[in-house]
Amino acid sequence: MTGSKDGFEPIIACMSEVRQDIINLVCITTWVGEGANKGLIPMAKQTEWKTETYGGVLNFLATAYIPAVHAAILTQAGLPFEGALVGAILTSIIGTFIAGLFNLPLLLLPGMGINALFTYTLVLQMGLSWQGALAVSFVSGALVVLLTVTKVARKLANAFPPIIHDGLTVGLGLFLILIGLEAAGIVSGGGGALLHIGDLGERPVQVAFLTLFVAILLFLKMGPSSFLWTIAFGVGLSAVMGTLDWTGEFALTPFFESFGTVFGSVSFTESMSPLFLVAVGVLTLVLLIENISLIQNQTRAIGKDADAPKGLVAQGMSTMAGAMFGSSPTVSTVEVAAGISVGARGGIASFVTSGLYVVSLLLLPLFAIIPVTAIAPVLIIIGMMMFQNVKHLPLDNWEHAFPAILVIIMIPFTYSIVDGIGLGFIAYTMIVLFKKGYRSLSPVVGVLTVLFLVFFSLPVWL
Repeated sequence: MTGSKDGFEPIIACMSEVRQDIINLVCITTWVGEGANKGLIPMAKQTEWKTETYGGVLNFLATAYIPAVHAAILTQAGLPFEGALVGAILTSIIGTFIAGLFNLPLLLLPGMGINALFTYTLVLQMGLSWQGALAVSFVSGALVVLLTVTKVARKLANAFPPIIHDGLTVGLGLFLILIGLEAAGIVSGGGGALLHIGDLGERPVQVAFLTLFVAILLFLKMGPSSFLWTIAFGVGLSAVMGTLDWTGEFALTPFFESFGTVFGSVSFTESMSPLFLVAVGVLTLVLLIENISLIQNQTRAIGKDADAPKGLVAQGMSTMAGAMFGSSPTVSTVEVAAGISVGARGGIASFVTSGLYVVSLLLLPLFAIIPVTAIAPVLIIIGMMMFQNVKHLPLDNWEHAFPAILVIIMIPFTYSIVDGIGLGFIAYTMIVLFKKGYRSLSPVVGVLTVLFLVFFSLPVWL
């Protein structure tokens, strides 16, 4: 994630020449809690411009792969790729900009794993339209803001069993690995088995295999900052092997026309459905658990522990905005470590990243030619990174192992994140009641377990 600083020296030198009196005019309105000062804070007095700019550039390079990968997943939910791509970039622009307004160097971008929940669970498994799923995202974002401001979010997060949380991360990782392998044709169904190796005689499968092996080597050398290079290699290899689908056109109009069919498509026509309410509850819970943990660690790393609630409010706001742009919820991505590692501590880094995403809109046709065989290896490695959380699970304690393993295996096996979480909650509650009694069970966990039992019984009653 650290990257090479030499490539950015010309940019940094240019930025350093900006007159200090102009820099000092860059201010933001800060969101403050009790006892904090209110008003405008000159950004340049809090942070060092050159370091923040460098951090913002690194953050952009570390996450530039996300819009294309994200759009490819949302197409499975029915969104047009071009519209979903523009929506992903606009969501990244507004997400990083909001983080900057809160004077935090966070990357609030469409979340890997969350987009899988949106597509494969809310739409394909629960049967919501993608417009209805966007409404679920919008409501969940609003709830995140409300629960954070009222300080309920922390209580919910503390009541969430850690083994379910870690199991969820591992299960999501396996899910992304499976999605990537299937999308690339490396594994496929049929042939007397649920899954088997793909047809190695097909050139796209060969391209995907080769790209995956190169992606692994690049990751070992560069970490997550290698993803952009992996995609570039995959595109080049596809061109060499004759599998690249590109007409040679470089027009922006089709992308924005497609985005016009996505923008503002949030629909609440399904909001009275029990499934809609279940979807809102599950998505809100997942967003809280994932982002509280991420944002708390990230603000601690920059010495701003007390600003974690601001980050969570910013995440909720960016999720609401993203829903209007046709995107699944945002998360505070781990790639922000790239900017933090070189000293980014304030909002300037986020503004720089936001500005670079604006520039990336001019390169939309380049995003469109990226084949799935170049995207899938990145998705597989992201899944492997998430799977590493298995080391946090106390698998030697069967009281904890059973619920966690159920979550891990049922998410990819059922193609449903909700089913995996629900079965894990039910198993956890059953074991706690059996071994320790109801007094040892958190009321929040008890209520959630009842809701999941109702959810699983809906097919019986409807």
